[in-house]
Amino acid sequence: MSAPPWTAPRAAYQLTAAMADNSKHAGVIAATDAMSDEWNGYSEPEQHEILIALGAQTRLALQMLREKLGMQIEMDWDETARVVCAEALAFAHELVTSDEGPAVMPECAHCREVIGNGLCSLQIQAYFLLGFTPGMIAETCRQTADEGQSADKAEPACAN
Repeated sequence: MSAPPWTAPRAAYQLTAAMADNSKHAGVIAATDAMSDEWNGYSEPEQHEILIALGAQTRLALQMLREKLGMQIEMDWDETARVVCAEALAFAHELVTSDEGPAVMPECAHCREVIGNGLCSLQIQAYFLLGFTPGMIAETCRQTADEGQSADKAEPACAN
């Protein structure tokens, strides 16, 4: 039995909210041990669905940044390449740039987690540049997650 379709986007928003909360307290955008524990609690197919949801949410955040400020930011591909396999790097690039979604998910759980954290970070950076504080980002992500928004109707976390 598969999980309801809103589960992955909800989990993606919750992970982004957790990172934004940590950013508010730590002053830097960084994952926490609790995020890692939560990530490791998901099965491989669930992680795949969450990564697809994070990709969609990140693309929307980047689109807002382009439309509202004419700016474009990207994941630090060189740094990411130092900590993940080539398959994961290609997967991440497809998540950020393609609505089709990547065909092959990385097998390594570590690489999937690094990519997930990178996508959360990229969303937070985009919304921060749009004028949202980490606290605002976290609260909006939590509210959106609580609404049980479906993957087909994913909207930017801070567009509300």
